[in-house]
Amino acid sequence: MKRHWLGFMLAMITPMIVINGHPMPGRWGRNTVPLPPGQHHLHLHLPYILPTQIGPADATVWLQPGMPLELEYRAPLWTYARGALGPAPQPWNGKGCVIALLAIIGALILLMLAVVALVSLG
Repeated sequence: MKRHWLGFMLAMITPMIVINGHPMPGRWGRNTVPLPPGQHHLHLHLPYILPTQIGPADATVWLQPGMPLELEYRAPLWTYARGALGPAPQPWNGKGCVIALLAIIGALILLMLAVVALVSLG
């Protein structure tokens, strides 16, 4: 389970792993969950207030006897985006929203600096 360094506040949230409808707390980093062979439905999310789940992601996996399976979950950069779950490496969902938001904030700061410069010169 990974989070981007821009999402440093997510470190305070305990990830939730739901396997076949049975919830269990996870942790950031590697989580080892022994499962019997067969089909399993995985659901991962970060519990929160509004929305109640950040970065929900689902996958159905088939396990053969003695077969290890490694999946990677990446929490989204944007709160309202879905998480990414599957074979590594997974994308950082919500990256476009964060880039757009940072560009708008940067443009507003530049505009304010330009207005302050024009007022002080005039």
